[in-house]
Amino acid sequence: MMKTWKQFIAGMFTVVLIAAMFGTALAAGGKLQASAAGVVVMGQVKVEPGKTYTVDKQKIPAVVDYEAPNGKSYHYLPVQMYTDYLNIWNSWSEQRKSIVLGANSEGLQHQVRVVTNEEQLNERPKAAELGLSVGPFTEVSPSLVDTTKEPTQVIDNKTRAQSITGYGSGGTFLPENGRYILLSITNNSTTQVRCQAGLPITLGVWDRFPSVALDPGKTLTRAFQIAGGTTAEAAEFVYSVSPVLSYLEAPDGADVTITLMQYR
Repeated sequence: MMKTWKQFIAGMFTVVLIAAMFGTALAAGGKLQASAAGVVVMGQVKVEPGKTYTVDKQKIPAVVDYEAPNGKSYHYLPVQMYTDYLNIWNSWSEQRKSIVLGANSEGLQHQVRVVTNEEQLNERPKAAELGLSVGPFTEVSPSLVDTTKEPTQVIDNKTRAQSITGYGSGGTFLPENGRYILLSITNNSTTQVRCQAGLPITLGVWDRFPSVALDPGKTLTRAFQIAGGTTAEAAEFVYSVSPVLSYLEAPDGADVTITLMQYR
């Protein structure tokens, strides 16, 4: 449902997005003014009618109305709302004088890097860095999670996942009730795998935690705390497990056991 909603919103960008609009007049005789309309996302009220929207501690109109010369009305929303409410990144391109939605490759220099198998197997940490945050999630010590009590949601419980394509496996879910996500992976493979977790990929951007390497025969447990007040549209969590080496170097692929649960 969430992905469908995001795709619908993405299709509407050309008619509803601006960074911030002020004033009462626009070219070709149209009229532009602040609106008293509110904003509702997936059934949840984000901005009450008549209220303002806050960006960088500044209060701005939540909705701006444009009346075209033919009398038809259009409603504009600040582009920052799509970052806050739908996890769609935005940035400003000075070079192009444009708002950039999603991934921004401007100014990036691509380099071809040749590395050995040994270098690939040693370039990732084998323990998670605690305290880092991605969206509403913060990686914390698994010891904070009280696993003596029943989980509030079970997504995977010692699920065996195998792949010989080199692409590995992964999953996504919406946390519903509880402060913690607990992800445990056991590597049954004969090759090292990498575990990644974070927000869903949106418009080419994957906002995620640093990947962690897991050697054959080892088990990795990662815990993520969900910020209080996090809403459903901002709480989608994804993870993936895949071989570090290519299929040619690790033809047996990935073989892992996954447990993914939510706790209070």
